[in-house]
Amino acid sequence: GHLKVETLPASRWGTLSQTGQQDVYQFNAQAGEELVFDLAVQQVGSAAKSPRLEILDTAFNVLTLSRSLDAGSDPFIAWKAPRTGDYLVRVSNTTLDGSADHHYRLTFGALPYVTGWQPLSVQVGVASTVRFIGHHLGEDAVVQVKPEKIGTLPVPIDLREVRQRVMPSVRVTALPHSEEKEANHEFSSAQVIPVQSVVSARLQSPTSGTADFDHFAFEATQGQTWIIETLAAQAGSPADTKIEILNAQGQPVPRQLMQAVRDSYNNFRSVDANNPDIRLQNWEEMELNEYVFFNGDIMKTFRMPRGPDSGFLFYATGGKRRSYFDTSATSHALDEACYTVIPQPLGAALVPNGLPVFTLNYTNDDEGSRKLGRDSQLTFTAPQTGRYLVRVSDTRGWSGERFVYALTIRQPEPDFTLALDLDGKAEVAPGSSLGFSIKADRKDGYEGPISVDIAQVPVGFSVSSPLVIEAGHDFATGSLHALAGAKSEADWSKATIQGSALIGEQKVTRMAGSFGKIRLAAAPKFVVHLEPDLEGKPQRREDTQEAKPLELTLVPGQTVKAWIRVDRAEKFDDLINFDVHNLPHGVIIDDIGLNGVQVRAKENERPIFLRCSKWVQEQDRLCHAATASARTEQDSAGLQTSFPILLKIRKPAGVAAR
Repeated sequence: GHLKVETLPASRWGTLSQTGQQDVYQFNAQAGEELVFDLAVQQVGSAAKSPRLEILDTAFNVLTLSRSLDAGSDPFIAWKAPRTGDYLVRVSNTTLDGSADHHYRLTFGALPYVTGWQPLSVQVGVASTVRFIGHHLGEDAVVQVKPEKIGTLPVPIDLREVRQRVMPSVRVTALPHSEEKEANHEFSSAQVIPVQSVVSARLQSPTSGTADFDHFAFEATQGQTWIIETLAAQAGSPADTKIEILNAQGQPVPRQLMQAVRDSYNNFRSVDANNPDIRLQNWEEMELNEYVFFNGDIMKTFRMPRGPDSGFLFYATGGKRRSYFDTSATSHALDEACYTVIPQPLGAALVPNGLPVFTLNYTNDDEGSRKLGRDSQLTFTAPQTGRYLVRVSDTRGWSGERFVYALTIRQPEPDFTLALDLDGKAEVAPGSSLGFSIKADRKDGYEGPISVDIAQVPVGFSVSSPLVIEAGHDFATGSLHALAGAKSEADWSKATIQGSALIGEQKVTRMAGSFGKIRLAAAPKFVVHLEPDLEGKPQRREDTQEAKPLELTLVPGQTVKAWIRVDRAEKFDDLINFDVHNLPHGVIIDDIGLNGVQVRAKENERPIFLRCSKWVQEQDRLCHAATASARTEQDSAGLQTSFPILLKIRKPAGVAAR
């Protein structure tokens, strides 16, 4: 049976309480009348994870259905009745599960509803018109804005009159803006735009069901570098943009040769586009910081497998695998072939080695450093002076009035910002230590090292300093230690965290956040120590007011023994898992077995072996042991750690530095 709804618009609450339950409502619609059906599930905290919304005729033939307005959102349908008469709307759960928490709210009728807006970007200080996109909005669904500062500006909307999923907002930049002029579907009719500007556009094909291609032409001088990027999905648009650089004849502009020098394949399991952990055949032939070409996705090796149940780790940002040379991260199947590749200039005379040579063009689907989501970005250096074209499309071939985007062509501004990641509670027991991270957000291709100095730490505490965020990396970790005489009222307001880097020929300094207030915690279940080996036993460190670290020397290409030791509280005999954080790139804990680094139940120490790759340069590095509850070292904030050890990488006397 079903419930009859006599008048529209209407709103109905319901609960899919039984397994396999489907709720059906009957309503009357006029031929050609557009009705909006808005099913709130996630929005109202429901336990239903796979909601389904369908429109049916009275014979239960499905006329249209929706699982979501956009990926990951609640179902939405805008529908016109083919004839006057009665129809049915059905609410269900695709996985057929039900409970008292599977509640929903269905609202339907000729409702004013905002599904998008254009433009997504405006110029600071300039009066701009924002037009709403959606249903039953009328011809005057516009708002005037005049932003006064760069950033993000909410667009005012009367919530009493209009429904919407996302609060509209526009990005505000200093660049001049223009609007797309249609008939730019072909490269021969590309719209000419200036560099250092933003153009507001839409992927909407004049022919229903076909893909749209937008072409924009710009002039560039040989050797000039430009960043070309889209703003779409980040601002709520359903567009999944792809950008390509073409020459004036409409041909792709080549960028780089990639010469394969070793072959391999994924030998353990399929991986998605985010996974940085891939097990490769013949990994012993590979080295760190090498590029691997995986069906157009170019990734970079970060850490060797550390044991029999360990994969090759690739560079990642925020836990998502990075891709290089403006390629896009994609999924890779079991047994999919890949190649270690060496970048070569276009036109290089390469000696054939039996493996392929790939030509990369200037193109990007999803931005490679994973900061822009589905939006696109590439760095283009003009090979010669002349006219070039940017072609924008949806990677799936989809289009429509909601598929709006902003295209920017701008000069690179390499820079970085720093942020302190410290556990929210920030508690540390006297005699123990707390882990923290200094994270760098790199901008516009700056990949060099960043030195971080932490100063003015209160008496009674010690903090790892200096720290170095290595070239190409986006974080370093440290240890905050409380001495036996630490005071809970210690003043942390004067402590500073300053990062410095050489960008071009200019020294740039940036400050990170504050430590805030560090609370003193009760005695922990154990205190961990990372200590050098001294005649087969841990060299014990005394926790004096000088708080100086013990030292350990490691030769590139060799292995050195150290110890993880714990002082247990009474009656605490459990197994404890550890890792060692902030090791120099190219240094790993070797031979960790299937279970990683563990101090077993009722035991108090275990040896570990640090192995150093031959290419690691001489340096001093503060490292520490940490409890291994974080998914990655970058998530180490708040973990219990050891006092740091000073690891010295030193080449033996008489060996020239490479």
